[in-house]
Amino acid sequence: MPYVNDYLKLAIKYLIEGLVVSAVAFIIPKKSMDLEEIAVIALMAASTFAILDVFIPAAAGSTRQGIGFAVGTGLTGGVKVM
Repeated sequence: MPYVNDYLKLAIKYLIEGLVVSAVAFIIPKKSMDLEEIAVIALMAASTFAILDVFIPAAAGSTRQGIGFAVGTGLTGGVKVM
């Protein structure tokens, strides 16, 4: 069972990413969302990052940076991002 520790680390990583996305989905919108919608968004984000890590590891880091940039500029009122 040498891989259990690796799988546990990955599961925690994706859980944290999903929780961060759910926090953003809960805090940022002006109109509050249902908890079910927030949970679906978090699950989709976590699964997207997991799939990218498995199939296209080089793109996963760029995706995280792009999402961080988009959220950051949106919060600061900088460049308008879709």
